[in-house]
Amino acid sequence: MSNITSVKFRMYNTGSVGDCLLLLFMKDKTIAFKMMIDCGGWNTNSAAITPCVKDINTICNGEIDLLVVTHQHEDHVSGFNQARSEFEKIKVKEVWMSWIENKKDAIAIVLKDRYGKKLKALRKSIEQALETFRQSGPAVKGFQARKNMKVTKMTDALELVKFEEGVSYAKNLAAGKRTNEDAMNYVKGKTKNIKYRRPGQVVDNLEGADGIKFFILGPPRDKDMKYFKIAMEDDEMYHLALRANAKAAPEEEEEEPLYTERLFMNDIALEDGVSPFSDEYKMAGAEKSHFLKKVYDVKDMRWRQIETDWLETDAGIAMRVTSLTNNTSLAMAIELPNGKVMLLPGDAQSGNWLGWHKTDVKLRLKNNGGKDTDELLNDTVFYKVGHHGSHNGTASKSGLDKIKNENLVAMMPLVQAKVPKEWGGAKNFPAGPLYEELVTKTQGRVIRTDEGIITMARAKKLRGKLDAAQKKEFEDMFKKGSCYVEYTVNCKS
Repeated sequence: MSNITSVKFRMYNTGSVGDCLLLLFMKDKTIAFKMMIDCGGWNTNSAAITPCVKDINTICNGEIDLLVVTHQHEDHVSGFNQARSEFEKIKVKEVWMSWIENKKDAIAIVLKDRYGKKLKALRKSIEQALETFRQSGPAVKGFQARKNMKVTKMTDALELVKFEEGVSYAKNLAAGKRTNEDAMNYVKGKTKNIKYRRPGQVVDNLEGADGIKFFILGPPRDKDMKYFKIAMEDDEMYHLALRANAKAAPEEEEEEPLYTERLFMNDIALEDGVSPFSDEYKMAGAEKSHFLKKVYDVKDMRWRQIETDWLETDAGIAMRVTSLTNNTSLAMAIELPNGKVMLLPGDAQSGNWLGWHKTDVKLRLKNNGGKDTDELLNDTVFYKVGHHGSHNGTASKSGLDKIKNENLVAMMPLVQAKVPKEWGGAKNFPAGPLYEELVTKTQGRVIRTDEGIITMARAKKLRGKLDAAQKKEFEDMFKKGSCYVEYTVNCKS
């Protein structure tokens, strides 16, 4: 059989921030293999997302060879609820999800149960604190404005927890009640041929995808959740313009308490060297009990308490609350017949990226597919930007820094005007340092859902410096449709 000659990568605008991706593997002008990845949008609606699924149904002639769902977040799965009537018309031959979605997997059961309980406890805590604060406070000048601001921040945090649970915007779903879990179960019911992928696996025998290898990079398979908890490593994420000094590899590090872990605790531990107050100012025994009962916990004084102040950290809390589920993303690299690679990380955050470089994962990839993680990254010519261009969705030292190909093209699923305020709003997306690095790495060849080929002045200038062949190929391979942007990756050269 002849090999695939090109891959058309189509990125849909679902009316909000979200992923809905279609990969058409071509043999010259004939579609030989059809692969769909995710379908969702944050707080989008059926009217916006259904045209995307209709287009997929049309071009795929009612049949998808492989449907991949990277992780259980609304901005990746809501379409399976909101455009359910259109999906009913589409036959799916095979479904891939990460191992963590396998309800028979022993480690997945433990992780899902543990995290689910923590989310429920956190939601209850926020709801109680919000209700208490709404009912408290003295009639003093300026207090009402402060109270309104704090209530707004706490409400945003509550919405993020609901987003994690998959119940945040049920009012916008076609059926009115469906959640993320319903969407996942619907996809699982589309076919009996479902695979739960683990890091290190390599698939090279899919009918129609001749010459294509699918390398599974993540999510990490860790019983202790060590890698899942790593949302942001200063040495890895583009949230700082200056990078921290290099650290030891995760396997060699001594684990430190993470903010994410403290977030879910009922108490705030005052650690040595961390508390802003020295030991001489700490209360204990009867003195502490008297103060808490007679002063601190008096109803009219609760507006001055600090336990809920962390809820006001805006974008920071957004990234941390969602980090665990983002780190469960099914991340993969697709090797083309010419040896070049398409990198598709889902919404993987630092822990997921770091997991790709674990010794056992690299060894399995090499043995099963002939390339390890470093080699795959070195050969990458196409990057689907992680987590809509957020500061913690693309790794530096374990990711982008290792991509060396001068013909790199990046596609970012971002509608900037629709970035929710709970994530910090449009000002935080795309993250400035990451965006600048992407523009440099690609020599301006960045494509966004909302803009198409980006209009940044520096990107235009860099594209102007491409040689004639590079410039022509980039422009010729780009296409803009009614509800999508598309780029064709050449597999021949």
